[in-house]
Amino acid sequence: MAIILGTNKYSGKPLEIVEKEVPAGFTYRMLEEQTDECFLKSVADADYILAGGRMKITAELLDHAKKLKMIQRSGVGLDSLDLDSIKKRGIPLYVNQGVNTQSLAEHTLLLILASLRRLTEIHQNTVKGIWKKQEQGVCTDELHGKTVGIIGMGNSGRALAHLMQPFHVNILYTSRTRKIALEDEMGLCFKTLEELLRESDIVALCCALNEKTAGMINKDSIDLMKTGAILVNTARGGLVVTNHLADALKSGKLAFAGIDVHEVEPIPDDYPLKSLNNVILTPHIAGITASSFRTMMHDAFRNIELFEKGDLQEIEDFRYL
Repeated sequence: MAIILGTNKYSGKPLEIVEKEVPAGFTYRMLEEQTDECFLKSVADADYILAGGRMKITAELLDHAKKLKMIQRSGVGLDSLDLDSIKKRGIPLYVNQGVNTQSLAEHTLLLILASLRRLTEIHQNTVKGIWKKQEQGVCTDELHGKTVGIIGMGNSGRALAHLMQPFHVNILYTSRTRKIALEDEMGLCFKTLEELLRESDIVALCCALNEKTAGMINKDSIDLMKTGAILVNTARGGLVVTNHLADALKSGKLAFAGIDVHEVEPIPDDYPLKSLNNVILTPHIAGITASSFRTMMHDAFRNIELFEKGDLQEIEDFRYL
């Protein structure tokens, strides 16, 4: 019976969903501990790795994975995978791109609107009995008419741009390649990163984390942004230098931030954004809803099942390496 090793550790309702999706004829195992040592010990008899979360797949790990036939990514990010080592060993890698795109885009829009309306602060004031309508209201703003800069125009960036259409915003974007068809369809405007940062009222990070983008939002790039701008990150925590963001929020350079992904997860006790009232923090949950999680698990296990059967043509579109 083929063994699928899952790198995430699930419990409760998520585990129920996962177990229902495990195909017949397979044994599903989770890491007992989220440590590199446990991963190295557990991978030796794994036929498949269902790679989720932040556990890294390294060259050393692959050297221990003597039976490994294929790696299936449950999500879409690849920064935790040593792609060169995977490719060198000829191990197939499958990624169901776009599987949580809608969830990511909706959560990004949620953080943008909540930031503009200072939702958490006003909720707390209301619960405390602070009923200052005008004083609080004039400290908030509308999305309508704003300039929104989207960094990255892949699946999630495009979905966010679509969601923005009814708000009649001016959408700027930057990406590795221009998307002329999208520009014509939705009235997007391509900018360099520096131009986008200077001109945007709201900056949304929708790009991958790699050597070129790591730490791209830092003191220098924040200095380019408008005073009073908003930053939203639902992509990867490593895109932002957290201390620099905290300084900008404290000084008023940035008015607000909505952050779903973090440099260190779970966030530590001394996390510099925790004490600020102009930040909304969520626990890397943008891509996870009941619907998206079920779809992620269903599609991932389906790829593994079809790979085991040899029906490679059925899953060719999902092969990354």
